[in-house]
Amino acid sequence: MVLALVACTPVATVPKPARGGTAVEALVGAAGVLNPLFETVDSTRDVDSLIYQGLTSVDPQQNIVGVLASDWAVSQDRLTYTFNIRDGVKWADGQPFTADDVLFTYHVLQDIEYTMPGAEFWRQVGISAGGTGQVVFNLRAPSASFPLALRIGIIPKHVFAGMAPAEISASPFSGVRAIGTGPFKVAAVSQLAITLDRNPYADPQPFLDHLVLRTYPANDPQSAIRAVGQGVADLVGGLEPQEVGLLTGRADVSVLDSRMFTNSFVSMNPDGDGKQFFGDPKVRLALVQAVDRQRIVNEVLAGRADPDSSPIPVGAWAYSAAAAALHPFDQVGAAQALDKAGWVSVPGAKVRAKNGVPFSVQLVSSDSYPNQQVAVALARQLGDIGVEVTVKPVPASQLVQKYLLGRTYQMALASFDVGPDPDQYSLWHSGADPNTLNFAYSRGWGLIDSDLENGRGTIDPQARLAAYIDFQTLMADAAPAIFLYSSRYDYAVSQRVHGVHINKVIEPADRFQYVTQWYVNTSG
Repeated sequence: MVLALVACTPVATVPKPARGGTAVEALVGAAGVLNPLFETVDSTRDVDSLIYQGLTSVDPQQNIVGVLASDWAVSQDRLTYTFNIRDGVKWADGQPFTADDVLFTYHVLQDIEYTMPGAEFWRQVGISAGGTGQVVFNLRAPSASFPLALRIGIIPKHVFAGMAPAEISASPFSGVRAIGTGPFKVAAVSQLAITLDRNPYADPQPFLDHLVLRTYPANDPQSAIRAVGQGVADLVGGLEPQEVGLLTGRADVSVLDSRMFTNSFVSMNPDGDGKQFFGDPKVRLALVQAVDRQRIVNEVLAGRADPDSSPIPVGAWAYSAAAAALHPFDQVGAAQALDKAGWVSVPGAKVRAKNGVPFSVQLVSSDSYPNQQVAVALARQLGDIGVEVTVKPVPASQLVQKYLLGRTYQMALASFDVGPDPDQYSLWHSGADPNTLNFAYSRGWGLIDSDLENGRGTIDPQARLAAYIDFQTLMADAAPAIFLYSSRYDYAVSQRVHGVHINKVIEPADRFQYVTQWYVNTSG
């Protein structure tokens, strides 16, 4: 009787993803030229990541893996990388993808008429054909992170051959007719939306027939949030902390949360106007210890960030918790250190002074959220120990061009996406190009330089890790900046769309890494 009853009980079946249907993402900010060689805004990068593919990508463990490259080999002197190109790949128009497409793409990047950021880097790399289906890259100096640079999307030679860079950018194949080897191709472009259709030659094939990227004004991100809340759109990314609350708690929307490879810090300039304040490392270290990072994260970012006192983001594989903990928040100890350094409290005055000079400095930051608010919160905390900080908010472009590049500041708040590789040579090596965004000190920097050189000079993971742990330890003691926090990426997803997931640490466009697994239709 029992067996008979069990046999008659229906077995619940789990719905399986089925091909078909459309998902709609609310995209904040209009996209520009749909060509990975001419990206200028994040929204374009997002769209391009759905159309094009690079030779490499990053897996959930932050390993560099092949996409259009099947594998690669590195010479003993670590100067030559030979990439084997995947067989059987086709463009969205059915034409075969070959090593010639790769060579063509990188030769455009090297073209003297190509003037986008990064052009100078590619002109210093030798790029040539190897054996059948091979592309060879020759570097001037070892760089363990080089394969990561090859994530840039490959464009089709058979479409753009014979065109100058300006003609490629202006071509309809960099817009309404854009094709790549990725999961989708462009179907239509308007001021309101970019409609993508499934690429019939993609491997793997996406379940979705269409993905619509509906555009919302960059100066009104709330409209994109409302679109998801009202069911007009299914997904929206890059939510600010105060916006997450608008969607959490709803039964029809879930919010995915991931760490990012960002680093926000306040650089202290030991030269020029900042010399009398920041030339002494004991003073810099005192200010590092005077800041309660968790408090800033709670007050300004609603707790949706990771306090991070290291130049390497807390989510990165080379992050050292031990180095980050070397000089913890200690307001009393910070005040005592300033006393010993000669910056003493003056009776009847709120601001410390040394030899009659008040400790009064300017902190320049971008005028956008959350940077301006973070700067104000930090200034308030330093004021508690008698250091007067006046915040000067400026447009982001002005911050870079007028202040950071020329180092014409006393303190400056900067935020960078440093990427999934710990190589920070360009930011912190004292031999980097002076016209770049570099924050290294020219004196007493030898061991830090050595760690950065060793970290990029070897491809052995353990040797690299050792170099970057030492780098973080030395940076903690040198205190060239007050490292504050690493950001998080929040992605709202309607319950109508299934199969959406992201890695634990991402860059924004990486939210589409597993888009072929998204589905709205089910069977079974």
